[in-house]
Amino acid sequence: MRRIGGWALSGGILVVLVGLALSGPGGAGRPAWAQAQITATPRPDGSIVHTVQEGDTLFGLALLYGVSVDRIRTLNGLESDLLRIGQELLIVPAQATPAPPTPTPTAERTPGALCTGVFEDRNGNDAREEGEPWIAGVPIAVITGRGLKEALVSEAGQPICVDHLEPGYYVLAMEVPSGYRATGPTRREAWLPWGGRSQHLFGLQPAAPVSSAPTPTRPLPSARTGPDWSRIGEALMLAGGFLGLLVVGVAIGYWIGQRRMR
Repeated sequence: MRRIGGWALSGGILVVLVGLALSGPGGAGRPAWAQAQITATPRPDGSIVHTVQEGDTLFGLALLYGVSVDRIRTLNGLESDLLRIGQELLIVPAQATPAPPTPTPTAERTPGALCTGVFEDRNGNDAREEGEPWIAGVPIAVITGRGLKEALVSEAGQPICVDHLEPGYYVLAMEVPSGYRATGPTRREAWLPWGGRSQHLFGLQPAAPVSSAPTPTRPLPSARTGPDWSRIGEALMLAGGFLGLLVVGVAIGYWIGQRRMR
């Protein structure tokens, strides 16, 4: 019984000593790390800074904020685990504020324009080159799917444009003036998007003059001053032939009549 009682006394003394050791100087009856309290709130930049209070330890702060002890050491450049009351410890660094998403640029819905003109295509390549002059006064029609849009007239020195056009399919048709011939198509097709600008030129060359060849005529017979003996001879030959036939006919008739009388 004495031995059992000694063991019980020794065990009780050990429990008391352990309790005193864990309670620490404050005698609060709980581990020192459990005394730490969250004294910081996130700042506008997202960072969290804890102000050290009595009884705070790195281990307790790590458990309290859910980070590692090494993380707190690294963020604050600590060379030891000793803390002082009132010391500020960075627990969570400032969060990088994500840049606001760049709005996707939308195509500006501005009207388009079609430009056209007529030039003297001297080399006939259907492309205006330096030195080839503009031709004014040539009618050009701008046509849409709904019909005629604009009736233009070409100008000298520059192309002419039609602004404020909606997107769509357009046809430019040139009327070839008299005395010229086109060196390319007289109709140009164009697709115009929002804000688009398109230019289509027409080339002309002077038409070659049409040569009027004289109509061949039969030469008139030359005038004669004397009688036409060839025609007189032909008439005499016809008359002689007729008289010869008549004489032969009379002779044959006379011979037949004499035979019947005998």
